[in-house]
Amino acid sequence: MSPIKRPSYLRIDALKELGNIGSAHAITGLAELLKKRIDISVTNVDIIPLQIIYTLFNGPESMISVVYLEGYSENFRGMMFLLFPHPEAEKMVEMASGRHVEGPNITDEYALSTLKEIGNIMCGCYLNTFSTFLGKKIMHSVPQVSYDMLGAVMDSILVDLSLESDYAIVLETAFTLSQDECKGFLFFIPTSDSIETIFDAIKVD
Repeated sequence: MSPIKRPSYLRIDALKELGNIGSAHAITGLAELLKKRIDISVTNVDIIPLQIIYTLFNGPESMISVVYLEGYSENFRGMMFLLFPHPEAEKMVEMASGRHVEGPNITDEYALSTLKEIGNIMCGCYLNTFSTFLGKKIMHSVPQVSYDMLGAVMDSILVDLSLESDYAIVLETAFTLSQDECKGFLFFIPTSDSIETIFDAIKVD
């Protein structure tokens, strides 16, 4: 992939607005699922080289919970992730379900199922926003959920895109319920052609 130029502030703002639109739709979906309102806001947006993802956490050995799926359409393909560092994943499950997570790890079937449903809504709403923005129908795969070291997760998920993708769109996301707050990350890792499709659609320099 040829290097992309550092996106302008206007393009970053446009990507943040896309994230906010997707979050607004996700609020409705999560409210229906959880029977309670969880506010969602995109607090930061950036486009970074894939290898820098590890610096957002405590390195590739950081334990994380992640929900991921692939979005695809004609001339458009990428992986969508909702990723929570430990113990933010634990907090997310407790906020959403009111149920205490037993043990130090997110391995409980109920906890993983809760995260999977939340991730399915978040990733699906973001891809649907892209679909509207790009004017093309974007299909997506069945969501998968995993609890593992960040490096192992990224290596296994990105193997199919590794020769085509060097950059990730990162949306730092805050989930708020009453006085409780949890932070996660939405990552969209597009192929090189797909990121150019996105930039072509953002009609700002």
